[in-house]
Amino acid sequence: MMHERISFQVETKVSPLAVNDPKIRKLLQLAGLRFMCSRARWLDSEATKLGIALKAGNMTSDEVDAKLEEMGALDLVYPELMGAE
Repeated sequence: MMHERISFQVETKVSPLAVNDPKIRKLLQLAGLRFMCSRARWLDSEATKLGIALKAGNMTSDEVDAKLEEMGALDLVYPELMGAE
């Protein structure tokens, strides 16, 4: 019987942020999460304003698309809508 030698390498996941002090890393993460939450509230607020203006006829679909593109959210909107026929 011939025995096969199997070799493999274990990869260690390294944080994309090289911060050695756990306390500093935690503070950075908390600050980043607070920023993410504030950005989400801003996006919700802007989307609500656009929806109200579109529904009321104060903005056209083209104007809303232009605003979404300006905000960098156009790609977020259409893939989800296209799948929900």
